[in-house]
Amino acid sequence: MSTIVQAMEAVIHAAKNLAGKRQDQLACSSKQSDRVVTYTAYVVFVLCSLVVAHQFTDHDFSLVLTTSAGVQCLGFFLLSMKVKKQKSCAGLSSKTLEMYTLFLITRLTSTLFKNGYLPVDRSGDWVYQVADIGTLLVVLRLLYSMHRTHADTYDKENDSLKVFNFLPACALLAVCIHGNLNNSWFFDVVWTFSMYLDTISMLPQLWLMMKKGGEVEALTSHFVACLFVSRACSFAFWFYGYVEIAPKSQHNTAGLMIILAHSLQLLLCADFMYYYVKSLIKQDSMSLPSIDV
Repeated sequence: MSTIVQAMEAVIHAAKNLAGKRQDQLACSSKQSDRVVTYTAYVVFVLCSLVVAHQFTDHDFSLVLTTSAGVQCLGFFLLSMKVKKQKSCAGLSSKTLEMYTLFLITRLTSTLFKNGYLPVDRSGDWVYQVADIGTLLVVLRLLYSMHRTHADTYDKENDSLKVFNFLPACALLAVCIHGNLNNSWFFDVVWTFSMYLDTISMLPQLWLMMKKGGEVEALTSHFVACLFVSRACSFAFWFYGYVEIAPKSQHNTAGLMIILAHSLQLLLCADFMYYYVKSLIKQDSMSLPSIDV
């Protein structure tokens, strides 16, 4: 009898070991799949960028602004791949997506009809706008997945930052301080409003990630990293061109606000980028400290 019990215990132990190995293999396979998706997206993006740079630009410095829109689109595409692959919206902020929807709509309201804030080379004819339209479509798809297809995976409790309370302040600031590159009060205010929205759009996502803490999924971390690079490109463009916002005889308040807004965008992601780069150097999963609120 004891021999039978020992045999059964040996079988159970072997089964547990096999199950553990299987789970480790699945986890490893999942991470490898994430890497494949990420690397493939980067390769396709680089190829598309080379084609655009060769065929649809004048190799002017303003191409940096088009690059900003392209990298932004890449970031949201990586998010959409995460949701599609995992059938889950865990770790994503609906409020950030809603803010980006409003931001993209307002910016396109200006850039589709006026060219004052567009790249001055041929990429500003349509490539820049197409990148924003593509981003908007991806964001709308993510919102649909979050509230319809995979609504049960949305972490509404932790997505709690009341970012929409800042909208009146952004609108008032845009009305009071804006450039005149569009030579139209309405379109200049709309573009400036979109810039202020862009400045605060990532706050809910960063808040959610810091509030939960712990390991951050690869595709989510790449999304925020892409947004950081995108905003760095925008900052470089406007740091070079903000002097054109106002005539030399006038104080360039609007130009300085553009620099300030883009600086804030970079600063908001700076802490995140520290942990992102740290994980790359250590070749380990990215982890964030949690905050108690």
